[in-house]
Amino acid sequence: MQRKMGEKRKEGSRGSTRSGEVRRGTRGSSRPRNRTGGRDAAGTRGRRSSGARVIQLDQRRAAVQRGDVEGAVGRSSTGNAALTAGHRRLRIVAVAFVVVGLFLGGRAVQINVADDEHYQAFAAEQNTALAAQQPVRPRGSILSADGRELATSLEAARVVATPYQVEDPETAARALSRVLGPETGQSAAEIEALLTARGADGAASGYSVVASGIEPATAEKVGELGIEGVAVVRDPVRTYPEGSLASQLTGHLGNYGEPFGGVEARYDKVLGSGEDVSLTLDTAVQQELEKALEATVEENDAGSAVGLVMRVEDGAIVALANTPGYDNNRFDKAPLEAQRDRVLTDPYEPGSTYKAFTVAAAIEEGAVTEDSTFVVPDHISVADRVIHDSMPHETKIMAPGDVLKESSNVGAIQVGQALGGRKLHEYIRRFGFGETTGVDLWGEDPGDVPAYEDWSGSSIGTMPMGQGLTVTPLQLASGYAAIANGGRRITPHVRERETPAPPGPRVISEETSAIVRGMLQGVVDEGSGHFAQIPGYTVAGKTGTSQKVDPETGTYGDEYVASFIGFAPASDPEYVALIAVDDPEATYWGEIAAAPAFRKVMSFTLGYFNVPPDAVSGETGQ
Repeated sequence: MQRKMGEKRKEGSRGSTRSGEVRRGTRGSSRPRNRTGGRDAAGTRGRRSSGARVIQLDQRRAAVQRGDVEGAVGRSSTGNAALTAGHRRLRIVAVAFVVVGLFLGGRAVQINVADDEHYQAFAAEQNTALAAQQPVRPRGSILSADGRELATSLEAARVVATPYQVEDPETAARALSRVLGPETGQSAAEIEALLTARGADGAASGYSVVASGIEPATAEKVGELGIEGVAVVRDPVRTYPEGSLASQLTGHLGNYGEPFGGVEARYDKVLGSGEDVSLTLDTAVQQELEKALEATVEENDAGSAVGLVMRVEDGAIVALANTPGYDNNRFDKAPLEAQRDRVLTDPYEPGSTYKAFTVAAAIEEGAVTEDSTFVVPDHISVADRVIHDSMPHETKIMAPGDVLKESSNVGAIQVGQALGGRKLHEYIRRFGFGETTGVDLWGEDPGDVPAYEDWSGSSIGTMPMGQGLTVTPLQLASGYAAIANGGRRITPHVRERETPAPPGPRVISEETSAIVRGMLQGVVDEGSGHFAQIPGYTVAGKTGTSQKVDPETGTYGDEYVASFIGFAPASDPEYVALIAVDDPEATYWGEIAAAPAFRKVMSFTLGYFNVPPDAVSGETGQ
């Protein structure tokens, strides 16, 4: 999102922790990346200075060390001559070893420092020869679930030159231009300049790229010219046939084989071995999601938006999008902000979308039942704060389902107080918040869940309604999947699994799951989520609006994240989807800014995958 959602936010619901009122509607305010040498190895023993201290040695040992063998083995002149000659030979051999060592050491430095370009050219020639003998498998493709190539490698070549080896650059350039020109548009003069390139020392360069991305047929013709000092190197080109589709999830492979983000980075070793990677992502749903996000950003004059569609049973990601996106074929032109997969990397305060977890935890623990009632005014004092509902209202009697349906802050706080802070914190962690989901993509942020010991007096007032903690869009979708699928956590994934994963840990019972599903269906049928209704299907979900922290002042500003998350069919959930809109100017209410996009995407997904309608006559979904 335009401003990183990972910053701490304030009131995530449609209410406020400040005194005063937050009014429903639109906002009028505007939005306020050298060679070294060796020492002389032939030095002789010097004279002892007159002041030197003499240390007496054993006479026999001293005689041997002086070369005087009389005291040791007799005074034979023949022996003296033989020994002296032997010592001379030893000295000569020692000197020879030192000289050779110095020469080799100096030459090594020369190769590494002075002749670096020449060495590169030599290495390139050797690598080219090796490549010709041992063909390398091209990098594997990234495939969507419906068989479309999101990334693939095309065979191509690079023409390189070793300028100091090219004897007649002018003639060579003319020959090369006749072969390369039609494809690259290079003239003979331009090629000659590359063939005569010089290094920083002014000498002919040892390595120069003449052309890259050359078609194999053209490369073969270059090789047939047989120009000394010119070689053809295999240089596959990574291309992204679907352009900007799922760009952040796919990731990018750089010109020198370095992966940047997404599947390209996570499965670099697999792809590099020549194996294809098949994804759970479906391009049709992905296109629908991206189209809906683009329209939402435009209609609400928003900074950005993210979205996600996932199977509730196993966490398979069917679509994942960030708007604005970018084209991986023009990666170097993409802003850093657009390259980040914000579904994984940008935590934010979930606001009212979190209230479903508060209610689920309280029901699971028996702190409340679906028939429990609460006396709910439009504001409540918690420690040093006064927290309001989104709109002023008379005191009401609410059951937990009503709390969700009307998205009451005060009601959610009362449910949280009935559960208790320690148990509430326990369920926050049990649903997976404050830790990564385990998705098979790099860069996931765990969000921020304060330890219970660090809670303040007002935390029991803010946590139940989704403030004071941060989650990523992916974490939120994973949590809702657990509510939808009968109470078990799932591990989101983008690579298709060969075998199903074992069931995840249970968070809530199937009974509690069914109760909360029904309550969330009420939100869509009769409450704040009515814009998410889909004809023929029952839909369950929740709206959310959260304030963002101004990074300059550290206080809550006038920017919001409007969101809607839900699943369908509510009676037997198949898919969960999330839409989060960053800094919408037209309106910051989730039911207006995000729910319509959810309806478009979920409606398309259900129809595309032939999910049977489940709404009976008379139900709101009809």
